[in-house]
Amino acid sequence: MSVQITFLNHSGFAVETDSKVLVFDYYKDPSGTVKAYSHVGKKPLWFFVSHWHEDHFNSSIGQFGGAQYIVNEDVHLKEIPADKFHAMKLYDTLELGDTTVTQYGSTDEGGSFLVETDGLKIFHAGDLNWWHWLGDTDENNAEAKGNFDREMKHLAGQTFDIVFFPVDARLEGAREWGVTGFLKDVSVTKCLIPMHYFGTPWTPSSAFKQAYPDVPLWIPQHDGDDVIIDGQ
Repeated sequence: MSVQITFLNHSGFAVETDSKVLVFDYYKDPSGTVKAYSHVGKKPLWFFVSHWHEDHFNSSIGQFGGAQYIVNEDVHLKEIPADKFHAMKLYDTLELGDTTVTQYGSTDEGGSFLVETDGLKIFHAGDLNWWHWLGDTDENNAEAKGNFDREMKHLAGQTFDIVFFPVDARLEGAREWGVTGFLKDVSVTKCLIPMHYFGTPWTPSSAFKQAYPDVPLWIPQHDGDDVIIDGQ
């Protein structure tokens, strides 16, 4: 079993497993990946929306006719059949056939998703991150750290196969703080994938490489970039 992952744009990804295509935080898709999947139609599309920010949510996902739409409770989509639309509260778990979805928290709007399907545990962080802005006040940055620590208590000790996590260039010297803090508390077995660049793709620092030499990385370079990962 293998998994194909395609970078759509920003924090958006399509993850093709054995039985379905998981689409996370579709904002825009210049390479037409999701449209191509919808035309082929061999595997159902499952859409996930972590929050309503315009760089994570585009209401046009309703036009693809997905099999399931799983969203944070603050996200509103029109004209989706009730049996396909699932608005989740934080820390709730949803069972849909052979798939289990748990919504964890965020340090901004909305939440983050753990999807367990086809023998895989896939975590998409949404805007969960340690948002330390170098020019901000000490009080605001202390609050940001407290928010991150609070959410990590819910995740600590878990092991994920595939993780999508923000590594935002705008944070400058604090760009890696969130991802390193995340890896102190959880394990990633198959692939850690950075997202939410707002600038150049991430180049891991020597300090990160020394601290986490065994964490497998795939760093998308452009819209439509893809990789195949062994799912065994």
